[in-house]
Amino acid sequence: MAEPAPRLADLLALQAPSGAFPSQVETPAGVVADESCFVTAQVALLLAALGRSEAATHAHARALDFLEACEDASLPGAFRFYPQGGSGPRLIDDLPPDADDTALAWMALVAGRRREAREGLVRLAGLLPRLACGPLRRGDPPFARAPLLRTWFQESDPGPVDLTVNLNVLAALGACGAGRSGCALTALMPRLAGRISAAFAPHAPTRSAMRVLSPFYADPAELAIAALRARACGAAGLDSLATSLAPVDARDRAARRPQDRRLYCNAHGRPLWRAPALQLARQLADRAASPFDLSLSPARFSGGFHDCDAQVRFC
Repeated sequence: MAEPAPRLADLLALQAPSGAFPSQVETPAGVVADESCFVTAQVALLLAALGRSEAATHAHARALDFLEACEDASLPGAFRFYPQGGSGPRLIDDLPPDADDTALAWMALVAGRRREAREGLVRLAGLLPRLACGPLRRGDPPFARAPLLRTWFQESDPGPVDLTVNLNVLAALGACGAGRSGCALTALMPRLAGRISAAFAPHAPTRSAMRVLSPFYADPAELAIAALRARACGAAGLDSLATSLAPVDARDRAARRPQDRRLYCNAHGRPLWRAPALQLARQLADRAASPFDLSLSPARFSGGFHDCDAQVRFC
């Protein structure tokens, strides 16, 4: 007997009272409940394409409220994995803001018309240079060079270079209109896309290769989703990479986005996150006419944008 088709109501029923869409963390001590900016932003990005009912609109607004609570109080425009100072379900307290949550939150907030794309460009222009790769560090792979970005907004330990994270930054720049703005970020985008693409072999990476290429992600399907999303957001120079990864996404789609699939991990490979709510949102989006609402992104600009030019200083 065939499984019943997923319904939007099933997804909305998973939303937590906080507005987050939850996930679970597999740890040696057992499964820990988790409510993160990271998962909630990705569900929010899909919600706009899944329905315009009152219930969906309300759920979308609550998700965006949760994302805004994740903005760092001392670094405006940067977002954390968890709401700062909150007490909701989480694996660990006091994680610093990071590039991945920042990129995904800006995409969701701009697409949801909660924040202006121009504000996103100004904030990203001020933030991203803090993460730019300098000289290679011990343990870095050979591709960890400018203009690729490290992960954490933390001077003492900015963390590794993760290529999926960098793809999400590219997507955020595209969603905020950097490709059309005429500011310094416009020139950064093809350089970043080129460096990301050059790091890959002409075939999809294995799970073991993901430990080097994308240490915060547990499955190549997440890399494929990020590459296809970045291209959909207007990031040029990713065609070859997206083409090589499209079969990985297609297999995940054909498997009906397994809700028990491992999605994310810490840089050392453990613990592991699963997000049935996100996988269900993806399955619903696969059935929709457009899995990503391009009418909301990329933003369109005319002329220069000097506030960005004044802040971007990349090698």
